Amino acid sequence: MVDDVFGIVGTVQGGSFRVDEAVAEGGFAVVYRAYHGAFRSSVALKCLKIPGALSEGEQREFLEKFREEGELLFRLSSAIPSVVRPLHVGTLAHAKGHFVPFIALEWLEGKTLGALVSERAMAGLPPFDVATVVKLLTPAADALCQAHQFPTPNGTVAIVHRDLKPENIFIAELQGRPFAKILDFGIAKVKTATHQMVGRQSAGESPTSAFTPAYAAPEQWLPKSYGQTGPWTDVWGLAITAVEAVCGHSPIDGEVAAMLGAAIDPKRRPTPRNEGVPVNDAVEAAFAQALAVDPRDRFHDVRAFWNALCHAAGL
Repeated sequence: MVDDVFGIVGTVQGGSFRVDEAVAEGGFAVVYRAYHGAFRSSVALKCLKIPGALSEGEQREFLEKFREEGELLFRLSSAIPSVVRPLHVGTLAHAKGHFVPFIALEWLEGKTLGALVSERAMAGLPPFDVATVVKLLTPAADALCQAHQFPTPNGTVAIVHRDLKPENIFIAELQGRPFAKILDFGIAKVKTATHQMVGRQSAGESPTSAFTPAYAAPEQWLPKSYGQTGPWTDVWGLAITAVEAVCGHSPIDGEVAAMLGAAIDPKRRPTPRNEGVPVNDAVEAAFAQALAVDPRDRFHDVRAFWNALCHAAGL
Protein backbone atom coordinates (compact mmCIF):
# COMPACT_ATOMS: atom_id res chain seq x y z
CA MET A 1 0.00 0.00 0.00
CA VAL A 2 1.51 3.32 -1.14
CA ASP A 3 0.60 6.50 0.74
CA ASP A 4 -1.27 9.26 -1.03
CA VAL A 5 1.53 11.72 -0.27
CA PHE A 6 -0.04 14.67 -2.09
CA GLY A 7 -3.65 13.95 -1.05
CA ILE A 8 -4.98 13.91 -4.61
CA VAL A 9 -6.74 10.52 -4.84
CA GLY A 10 -10.32 11.17 -5.96
CA THR A 11 -9.48 14.53 -7.57
CA VAL A 12 -9.26 15.45 -11.25
CA GLN A 13 -5.92 16.88 -12.32
CA GLY A 14 -4.92 18.59 -15.55
CA GLY A 15 -8.55 18.82 -16.53
CA SER A 16 -8.69 15.17 -17.67
CA PHE A 17 -6.99 12.85 -15.20
CA ARG A 18 -9.09 11.31 -12.42
CA VAL A 19 -6.61 10.13 -9.80
CA ASP A 20 -7.50 6.62 -8.57
CA GLU A 21 -4.61 5.42 -6.40
CA ALA A 22 -0.96 5.86 -5.49
CA VAL A 23 1.07 2.96 -6.89
CA ALA A 24 4.75 3.76 -6.25
CA GLU A 25 6.97 6.17 -4.36
CA GLY A 26 10.63 7.03 -4.68
CA GLY A 27 12.91 9.68 -3.29
CA PHE A 28 12.03 12.19 -5.98
CA ALA A 29 8.47 11.36 -7.03
CA VAL A 30 5.18 9.60 -6.35
CA VAL A 31 3.42 7.72 -9.15
CA TYR A 32 -0.37 7.55 -9.27
CA ARG A 33 -2.69 5.54 -11.49
CA ALA A 34 -5.24 7.87 -13.07
CA TYR A 35 -8.04 7.52 -15.60
CA HIS A 36 -8.18 9.65 -18.72
CA GLY A 37 -11.86 10.26 -19.41
CA ALA A 38 -11.48 11.17 -23.09
CA PHE A 39 -9.18 8.25 -23.92
CA ARG A 40 -11.04 5.88 -21.55
CA SER A 41 -7.80 4.38 -20.39
CA SER A 42 -5.41 4.43 -17.45
CA VAL A 43 -2.36 6.70 -17.35
CA ALA A 44 0.50 7.12 -14.89
CA LEU A 45 0.87 10.48 -13.14
CA LYS A 46 4.43 11.04 -11.94
CA CYS A 47 4.30 13.83 -9.33
CA LEU A 48 7.62 15.36 -8.32
CA LYS A 49 8.69 16.08 -4.75
CA ILE A 50 10.22 19.53 -4.94
CA PRO A 51 12.26 20.18 -1.77
CA GLY A 52 12.34 23.57 -0.14
CA ALA A 53 10.25 26.67 -0.87
CA LEU A 54 10.94 27.94 -4.39
CA SER A 55 10.06 31.53 -5.22
CA GLU A 56 7.48 32.17 -7.94
CA GLY A 57 10.29 32.98 -10.35
CA GLU A 58 12.12 29.77 -9.53
CA GLN A 59 8.90 27.80 -9.95
CA ARG A 60 8.41 29.25 -13.42
CA GLU A 61 12.03 28.53 -14.28
CA PHE A 62 11.76 24.94 -13.06
CA LEU A 63 8.46 24.32 -14.85
CA GLU A 64 9.91 25.59 -18.12
CA LYS A 65 12.86 23.18 -17.79
CA PHE A 66 10.44 20.38 -16.95
CA ARG A 67 8.31 21.14 -20.02
CA GLU A 68 11.41 21.17 -22.21
CA GLU A 69 12.32 17.71 -20.91
CA GLY A 70 8.73 16.54 -21.52
CA GLU A 71 8.96 17.76 -25.11
CA LEU A 72 12.27 15.98 -25.55
CA LEU A 73 10.82 12.78 -24.08
CA PHE A 74 7.88 13.02 -26.50
CA ARG A 75 10.25 13.25 -29.47
CA LEU A 76 12.30 10.33 -28.18
CA SER A 77 9.29 8.10 -27.54
CA SER A 78 7.82 8.89 -30.96
CA ALA A 79 11.00 7.62 -32.63
CA ILE A 80 11.99 4.89 -30.15
CA PRO A 81 9.31 2.37 -29.04
CA SER A 82 11.26 1.32 -25.94
CA VAL A 83 11.05 4.80 -24.38
CA VAL A 84 7.90 5.44 -22.32
CA ARG A 85 5.54 7.97 -23.96
CA PRO A 86 4.53 11.22 -22.20
CA LEU A 87 1.03 12.66 -22.57
CA HIS A 88 0.95 15.90 -20.59
CA VAL A 89 3.03 18.14 -18.32
CA GLY A 90 1.50 20.41 -15.69
CA THR A 91 1.18 21.20 -11.98
CA LEU A 92 -1.22 19.74 -9.44
CA ALA A 93 -4.22 21.69 -8.23
CA HIS A 94 -3.07 21.13 -4.66
CA ALA A 95 -5.38 21.86 -1.71
CA LYS A 96 -2.53 23.47 0.26
CA GLY A 97 -1.17 25.38 -2.70
CA HIS A 98 2.11 23.44 -2.85
CA PHE A 99 4.14 23.55 -6.06
CA VAL A 100 3.94 19.98 -7.44
CA PRO A 101 4.83 19.49 -11.12
CA PHE A 102 3.62 16.29 -12.75
CA ILE A 103 4.01 14.43 -16.01
CA ALA A 104 1.33 12.07 -17.35
CA LEU A 105 2.74 8.96 -19.03
CA GLU A 106 1.35 5.96 -20.86
CA TRP A 107 0.20 3.24 -18.46
CA LEU A 108 2.24 0.04 -18.70
CA GLU A 109 1.29 -3.38 -17.41
CA GLY A 110 4.23 -5.16 -15.87
CA LYS A 111 6.96 -4.48 -13.31
CA THR A 112 10.27 -2.73 -13.07
CA LEU A 113 13.40 -4.81 -13.40
CA GLY A 114 14.18 -3.86 -9.80
CA ALA A 115 10.89 -5.35 -8.62
CA LEU A 116 11.50 -8.56 -10.59
CA VAL A 117 15.00 -8.94 -9.12
CA SER A 118 13.70 -8.37 -5.58
CA GLU A 119 10.78 -10.79 -6.02
CA ARG A 120 13.10 -13.56 -7.20
CA ALA A 121 15.38 -13.02 -4.23
CA MET A 122 12.48 -13.03 -1.74
CA ALA A 123 11.08 -16.21 -3.29
CA GLY A 124 14.44 -17.96 -2.97
CA LEU A 125 14.87 -18.22 -6.73
CA PRO A 126 18.28 -17.83 -8.41
CA PRO A 127 18.98 -14.55 -10.20
CA PHE A 128 18.57 -14.28 -13.96
CA ASP A 129 21.38 -15.79 -16.04
CA VAL A 130 23.50 -13.58 -18.30
CA ALA A 131 21.86 -14.69 -21.56
CA THR A 132 18.37 -13.95 -20.21
CA VAL A 133 19.43 -10.50 -19.00
CA VAL A 134 21.05 -9.65 -22.33
CA LYS A 135 17.90 -10.66 -24.24
CA LEU A 136 15.67 -8.81 -21.78
CA LEU A 137 17.65 -5.56 -21.87
CA THR A 138 18.46 -5.44 -25.57
CA PRO A 139 15.50 -3.10 -26.36
CA ALA A 140 16.76 -0.72 -23.66
CA ALA A 141 20.32 -0.87 -25.02
CA ASP A 142 19.02 -0.20 -28.52
CA ALA A 143 17.00 2.78 -27.24
CA LEU A 144 20.11 4.26 -25.63
CA CYS A 145 22.08 3.81 -28.86
CA GLN A 146 19.41 5.76 -30.74
CA ALA A 147 19.10 8.45 -28.06
CA HIS A 148 22.86 9.02 -28.05
CA GLN A 149 22.74 9.76 -31.79
CA PHE A 150 19.37 11.46 -32.04
CA PRO A 151 18.61 13.54 -35.15
CA THR A 152 17.15 17.01 -34.60
CA PRO A 153 16.56 20.01 -36.91
CA ASN A 154 19.83 21.42 -35.56
CA GLY A 155 21.85 18.26 -36.17
CA THR A 156 22.54 15.03 -34.33
CA VAL A 157 22.69 15.32 -30.54
CA ALA A 158 23.47 12.92 -27.69
CA ILE A 159 20.54 12.64 -25.27
CA VAL A 160 21.93 11.00 -22.14
CA HIS A 161 19.76 9.37 -19.47
CA ARG A 162 22.19 9.76 -16.52
CA ASP A 163 20.07 7.74 -14.05
CA LEU A 164 19.87 4.21 -15.40
CA LYS A 165 19.01 1.66 -12.71
CA PRO A 166 16.72 -1.38 -12.34
CA GLU A 167 13.85 0.87 -11.17
CA ASN A 168 14.06 2.82 -14.44
CA ILE A 169 13.84 -0.24 -16.68
CA PHE A 170 10.20 -1.32 -16.92
CA ILE A 171 9.50 -4.83 -18.19
CA ALA A 172 6.14 -4.34 -19.87
CA GLU A 173 3.86 -7.16 -20.98
CA LEU A 174 3.11 -6.51 -24.65
CA GLN A 175 1.04 -9.13 -26.46
CA GLY A 176 2.07 -11.70 -23.88
CA ARG A 177 5.80 -11.08 -24.21
CA PRO A 178 8.19 -9.07 -22.01
CA PHE A 179 9.50 -5.84 -23.51
CA ALA A 180 11.89 -3.46 -21.75
CA LYS A 181 11.00 0.23 -21.70
CA ILE A 182 13.16 3.01 -20.28
CA LEU A 183 11.60 5.36 -17.72
CA ASP A 184 12.65 8.85 -16.63
CA PHE A 185 14.59 10.08 -19.64
CA GLY A 186 15.32 13.70 -18.77
CA ILE A 187 14.41 13.40 -15.09
CA ALA A 188 18.09 13.35 -14.08
CA LYS A 189 18.52 16.82 -15.57
CA VAL A 190 15.38 18.00 -13.79
CA LYS A 191 16.71 16.61 -10.49
CA THR A 192 19.96 18.51 -11.06
CA ALA A 193 18.05 21.71 -11.77
CA THR A 194 16.05 21.24 -8.57
CA HIS A 195 19.21 20.66 -6.56
CA GLN A 196 20.81 23.81 -7.99
CA MET A 197 17.77 25.94 -7.12
CA VAL A 198 17.39 24.50 -3.62
CA GLY A 199 21.14 24.71 -3.11
CA ARG A 200 20.93 28.46 -3.43
CA GLN A 201 18.62 28.44 -0.41
CA SER A 202 20.13 25.69 1.73
CA ALA A 203 23.81 24.86 1.95
CA GLY A 204 22.86 21.63 3.72
CA GLU A 205 21.27 20.06 0.64
CA SER A 206 23.23 16.94 -0.28
CA PRO A 207 24.82 16.88 -3.77
CA THR A 208 23.77 13.23 -4.10
CA SER A 209 20.14 14.40 -4.40
CA ALA A 210 20.90 15.05 -8.08
CA PHE A 211 21.60 11.33 -8.80
CA THR A 212 21.08 7.84 -7.37
CA PRO A 213 24.28 7.01 -5.42
CA ALA A 214 24.16 3.22 -5.82
CA TYR A 215 24.17 3.52 -9.63
CA ALA A 216 26.16 6.73 -10.14
CA ALA A 217 29.28 6.66 -12.31
CA PRO A 218 32.57 8.11 -11.00
CA GLU A 219 32.15 11.25 -13.13
CA GLN A 220 28.83 11.95 -11.41
CA TRP A 221 30.49 11.73 -8.02
CA LEU A 222 33.69 13.58 -8.92
CA PRO A 223 33.37 15.57 -12.16
CA LYS A 224 36.57 17.51 -11.43
CA SER A 225 38.53 14.25 -11.43
CA TYR A 226 36.75 12.28 -14.15
CA GLY A 227 35.15 14.89 -16.40
CA GLN A 228 31.59 15.50 -17.44
CA THR A 229 28.77 13.01 -17.98
CA GLY A 230 27.99 11.70 -21.46
CA PRO A 231 27.06 8.48 -23.30
CA TRP A 232 29.82 6.75 -21.31
CA THR A 233 27.78 7.46 -18.18
CA ASP A 234 24.90 5.41 -19.60
CA VAL A 235 27.37 2.61 -20.43
CA TRP A 236 28.08 2.48 -16.69
CA GLY A 237 24.39 2.64 -15.76
CA LEU A 238 23.38 -0.14 -18.13
CA ALA A 239 26.28 -2.32 -16.98
CA ILE A 240 25.60 -1.89 -13.24
CA THR A 241 21.90 -2.59 -13.89
CA ALA A 242 22.74 -5.80 -15.74
CA VAL A 243 25.11 -6.91 -12.96
CA GLU A 244 22.37 -6.45 -10.37
CA ALA A 245 20.02 -8.59 -12.46
CA VAL A 246 22.53 -11.48 -12.67
CA CYS A 247 23.71 -11.36 -9.04
CA GLY A 248 20.37 -10.57 -7.36
CA HIS A 249 21.52 -7.60 -5.28
CA SER A 250 22.87 -4.09 -5.73
CA PRO A 251 26.63 -4.35 -6.38
CA ILE A 252 27.22 -0.96 -4.72
CA ASP A 253 25.43 -0.36 -1.43
CA GLY A 254 25.81 1.02 2.07
CA GLU A 255 26.59 4.49 3.39
CA VAL A 256 27.18 7.28 0.90
CA ALA A 257 30.93 7.41 1.57
CA ALA A 258 31.18 3.64 1.08
CA MET A 259 29.31 3.82 -2.24
CA LEU A 260 31.64 6.54 -3.49
CA GLY A 261 34.63 4.45 -2.44
CA ALA A 262 33.27 1.39 -4.26
CA ALA A 263 32.58 3.36 -7.44
CA ILE A 264 36.13 4.67 -7.72
CA ASP A 265 38.15 1.72 -6.33
CA PRO A 266 40.23 0.47 -9.29
CA LYS A 267 41.13 -2.78 -7.51
CA ARG A 268 37.60 -4.05 -7.04
CA ARG A 269 35.13 -3.39 -9.78
CA PRO A 270 31.40 -4.31 -9.37
CA THR A 271 31.58 -7.04 -12.03
CA PRO A 272 29.69 -10.37 -12.04
CA ARG A 273 32.63 -12.43 -10.76
CA ASN A 274 33.32 -9.98 -7.96
CA GLU A 275 29.65 -10.32 -6.97
CA GLY A 276 29.91 -14.12 -6.87
CA VAL A 277 28.50 -14.95 -10.32
CA PRO A 278 30.49 -17.48 -12.37
CA VAL A 279 30.77 -16.13 -15.93
CA ASN A 280 33.19 -16.78 -18.79
CA ASP A 281 36.26 -14.61 -19.33
CA ALA A 282 34.72 -12.66 -22.22
CA VAL A 283 31.61 -11.71 -20.23
CA GLU A 284 33.71 -10.63 -17.25
CA ALA A 285 36.00 -8.58 -19.51
CA ALA A 286 33.02 -6.81 -21.12
CA PHE A 287 31.65 -5.77 -17.73
CA ALA A 288 35.11 -4.80 -16.45
CA GLN A 289 35.57 -2.40 -19.36
CA ALA A 290 32.03 -1.01 -19.07
CA LEU A 291 32.62 -0.34 -15.35
CA ALA A 292 36.09 1.17 -15.65
CA VAL A 293 36.66 4.03 -13.21
CA ASP A 294 38.05 6.40 -15.83
CA PRO A 295 35.46 7.07 -18.58
CA ARG A 296 38.30 7.06 -21.14
CA ASP A 297 38.90 3.37 -20.35
CA ARG A 298 35.25 2.37 -20.87
CA PHE A 299 33.53 1.35 -24.09
CA HIS A 300 33.09 4.50 -26.13
CA ASP A 301 29.36 3.93 -26.47
CA VAL A 302 26.52 1.57 -25.51
CA ARG A 303 26.55 -0.17 -28.90
CA ALA A 304 30.19 -1.24 -28.49
CA PHE A 305 29.49 -2.55 -24.97
CA TRP A 306 26.32 -4.40 -25.89
CA ASN A 307 27.81 -5.96 -29.02
CA ALA A 308 30.74 -7.22 -26.94
CA LEU A 309 28.41 -8.59 -24.26
CA CYS A 310 26.11 -10.28 -26.79
CA HIS A 311 29.11 -11.94 -28.44
CA ALA A 312 30.55 -13.00 -25.08
CA ALA A 313 27.19 -14.50 -24.06
CA GLY A 314 26.96 -16.45 -27.31
CA LEU A 315 24.01 -14.48 -28.67
